[in-house]
Amino acid sequence: MKRVIYFTVILGLLLSFYSCKKDPIRQPEAVVSVLSIKLQQHYLNAAQVDSAFAIWKINGSEQRVRLQLSGDSLKADISSWENGSGTLILHIYTNKKYSNQYLGQWESGRRVIMQKNTSLHYEGPSSFNDVAWFPRVQLKDQVGHEAVVALRPDDAYFFVKNPGHAIIQLRVGRAYWQTVGGVFFAGGDLWTCTQDCNYVANEEHFKSLPQRIGNNPWNHISITILFETDPNGGGYVLSLEHNL
Repeated sequence: MKRVIYFTVILGLLLSFYSCKKDPIRQPEAVVSVLSIKLQQHYLNAAQVDSAFAIWKINGSEQRVRLQLSGDSLKADISSWENGSGTLILHIYTNKKYSNQYLGQWESGRRVIMQKNTSLHYEGPSSFNDVAWFPRVQLKDQVGHEAVVALRPDDAYFFVKNPGHAIIQLRVGRAYWQTVGGVFFAGGDLWTCTQDCNYVANEEHFKSLPQRIGNNPWNHISITILFETDPNGGGYVLSLEHNL
């Protein structure tokens, strides 16, 4: 009889213990904010992308992240980005070449309001004339001269790297031509520098190109960069001739 009572007491205590035991506390899963760019396979596909970066500019600071290829998209975790209103700059560097020689780049910039646990999704460039993206070209030679220049008239950007030697004058020329039914000049402009020309980034000088070209049709792009090293005009040249 005592054994039965003892067993019953133990069983009652065990049941009481388990009935009072609380479910384990589950920590909420962290929500990841993702930036993604879906590539347009007919124009710029995953195999043509070398690298991609995003820069978040807000309150005078910058946060930079590298995007990784995931299937047909470029993705990055942006959970650490500061919330608020700022500027998002997207860069895609590719092995897609212009005139079978110079590598292409694409840039897109936009105002964005970042909120907690919010993801950003965009479409990649779909054509040369995709208004959401600016196509650019990296001009480079074996000596060390290098420049990045905008291709469309609505993008004024150019950058010329320090050539590593003295120059008397630096010139950047952009011209647009129509080559159907003859050769006709549609419009262009020339930027010239004679002082402190060793490292130049400019987004202002070529803003007049759309007005200079007006409604003139064009299908050919000419870009010329002259690193003049002597008074007679001698020096080094980077140039691109590209038909659309």
